[in-house]
Amino acid sequence: MKKVALFAVLFSMVTLSAKAQWFDFSQNTYDATVGVNLGMVGYHLGNSQAEKNLAGFGFGVSASLVGFYADFIYQNPEHRWDRKVTQVEYDDHTALAINVGYKIPVLPWLNIIPLIGYSNETTGKTLGNSIGVDTESHSIYHDYNVEHRYNHFNYGVGLSVKPIKWLEIGGVCSASAIYGNVSVNLMKFKD
Repeated sequence: MKKVALFAVLFSMVTLSAKAQWFDFSQNTYDATVGVNLGMVGYHLGNSQAEKNLAGFGFGVSASLVGFYADFIYQNPEHRWDRKVTQVEYDDHTALAINVGYKIPVLPWLNIIPLIGYSNETTGKTLGNSIGVDTESHSIYHDYNVEHRYNHFNYGVGLSVKPIKWLEIGGVCSASAIYGNVSVNLMKFKD
């Protein structure tokens, strides 16, 4: 513990000696980003009768404007887009998280984003013998019938780093999701 405290003191002294501008909110004036999210979304719930894993790989989008940040990540039922038709009813689940927050510029290249939001998981059955056709992608899908829905208040924190003035790479850790993000700042991309 003493080593961690000593490291924190030394790091802060180096940062302060570099005359870094902490919390320069004027950076948010030129903030208009769009990006993609990839990662795990959902909960891992357990009880004495059975273990339910409601976490899975999801994808989504994010956007920010003048420092205000919003993102969305969703996981489809695993067997919804299977190509085979069978009599099996698969146990499946979905998960999603929607978050909003505000970017706090700690350093010119580093933002911290406190987040609040909503998360939801469903459990149900994907019917292997039902067939639908998606006209846009010309692929078949199976019906997913929701049996249970779990709604939660979501909270967490995000961190974004700007290796290039128009590119942001970040991550989010919340009560129901852990995922990465890559965004492009449209205001600085044109410069």
